[in-house]
Amino acid sequence: MGINHFRRDDRDFKFLLFEHLDVDRLLGYEAYQDFSTDDFKMIIDEALKVGREVLGPALQDGDREGCTLQDGEVKVPASFHDCWRTLAENGWLAPSHSPEFGGQGLPAVMGGIVAEILAGANMAMMCYPGLTVGAAHLIEVHGTDEDRALFVEKMYTGRWAGTMCLTEPDAGSDVGFLRSKAVPDPEAGDPRIYKIEGTKQFITAGEHDLTENIIHLYLARIEGAPLGTKGISLFIVPKVWVNPDGSLGEPNDVSCTGIEHKMGVHGSATCSLSCGENGSCRGILLGEPNSGMAKMFQMMNEARMGCGIQGVGIAASAYDTARHYAKERVQGPPMVNRRADRVPIIQHEDVRRMLMNLKSGTEAMRAMLGYIFILIDIARHDPDEAERHKAHSRVELMTPLVKAYCSDFGYLLTREAIQVLGGVGYCSEFPAEQYARDIKIVSIWEGTSYIQSLDMVGRKLSMEGGQVFQTWIQEVMATTSEFKEDADFGADYKLLFKAAQATGDFALRYMQYFQGGKVPLIGLTSTRFLECFSEVVLAWLILEQGRIARAKLAGVDASSADGIFYRGKIETAHYFCRNILTGVFARHMTLQQEDTSALDIPEEAF
Repeated sequence: MGINHFRRDDRDFKFLLFEHLDVDRLLGYEAYQDFSTDDFKMIIDEALKVGREVLGPALQDGDREGCTLQDGEVKVPASFHDCWRTLAENGWLAPSHSPEFGGQGLPAVMGGIVAEILAGANMAMMCYPGLTVGAAHLIEVHGTDEDRALFVEKMYTGRWAGTMCLTEPDAGSDVGFLRSKAVPDPEAGDPRIYKIEGTKQFITAGEHDLTENIIHLYLARIEGAPLGTKGISLFIVPKVWVNPDGSLGEPNDVSCTGIEHKMGVHGSATCSLSCGENGSCRGILLGEPNSGMAKMFQMMNEARMGCGIQGVGIAASAYDTARHYAKERVQGPPMVNRRADRVPIIQHEDVRRMLMNLKSGTEAMRAMLGYIFILIDIARHDPDEAERHKAHSRVELMTPLVKAYCSDFGYLLTREAIQVLGGVGYCSEFPAEQYARDIKIVSIWEGTSYIQSLDMVGRKLSMEGGQVFQTWIQEVMATTSEFKEDADFGADYKLLFKAAQATGDFALRYMQYFQGGKVPLIGLTSTRFLECFSEVVLAWLILEQGRIARAKLAGVDASSADGIFYRGKIETAHYFCRNILTGVFARHMTLQQEDTSALDIPEEAF
């Protein structure tokens, strides 16, 4: 184990849960009635302890050792075995999943907070449980009783691992072009068992030595099925075949043919897998034939939320590194008195600006994550069907924001952290450069930011005839109207009103572009629309936090720890609106230009 660089505290997590989102209300749901607020607080404390004492010390070791492939077997960094054992033995792999199969049964919002903490401590390590639990949950939801009995508990408890096998050498984001095929196996005596043949690429955690078995959820086309995504089926393909009694059988003709040498997340094995080279790879059909993509979207959407969590977790750890360093590093006199003694760099204006980018950005993104995870809990458990439907629709609407914005903005914030550290930020003595290398993949995984933006424009804006988006933006407008004359936040709410108007104009113009033959303009601007939408959501939530902090501040000593926290939250809300939200106006101005120069330029000119 190496040096621990994970030093996060619990204050903003507990403010979000217990002062902003009022997580206590979830205790009224039957699914969570055995928990208490004290339980939730203890879980946060314990997750932070695991981050500091187990995952954090393995961060740089994992990066420097990386994964190795020899004779088809992948060895993960040595310290990752202790990490996996700790996570598995203490129930950290599936904290918000079913206790029936070994999960803790916590609310989704608690699982999201735990995931942010642990990903912030060691993102590469957490790739293994992330894929495992996502695969197990898919089997739990869509599998037979036999499937659930064979696989789910062993995966939730860490005895076995799991993956998501979509990408192929000739089929990346366009999954419908995959070549993997499935043929019924008449010798199996079970119509659900097929022979599998194909190659998968870029499979995270596709092969490793953490567990005795790996359960691949594998997309393939049954012979004779339609072309495209409508003809894809989903199969459970174990690395080692699982007998009906749950014991392990023979190796299942799944081999690792290579691992990628990557920019970051070196401790996470990214594998090429070959199935059926010897004609003996078997897979169990999960659900009906040709329904694979529809089912896989469950895991993909969970993974997209996971990408947002990773983006926030890494950016928050980068902020933590930067703020500690800025308080200790002494360099240069103040700008206002160049003859004075040198001061800690946190007293310099530009350093404070960068730290405020980091602080306001990470706290606003965390607020969005918390808000959406609370909606997931409401969608699953609220007794009111209308409330469940509204919450589910809003989760669907905002999932692309979580995935794309948190990954992209998280990367930019990590860049700011390196800049605060200066030259040492570029060196491996501090973890900031690793954070930048690790986080970059998050904007590529599970559909790039552009793909998320097209999903937003093409499908999410039109949900329920456009009412889901319109209802949300009307809520924002109503809030800005209520607080536009507020003594502390009135100016910020006026900015939010204008930003929401501009975001709504994107949606209106896109309808006109669809109807008026200007569809390419959508492709040129859709990522900007997603960023605008995201920043309006973030401003809406961080201002809500600012108002809560103001009310709390009135009841405490302003110089106490709580007083300083609340004062900081108020200024954070001001900063986000006046420095980050204002980016909406520049993007909107770009939209109004309807510039097509990127399309008009001859391809040869590039």
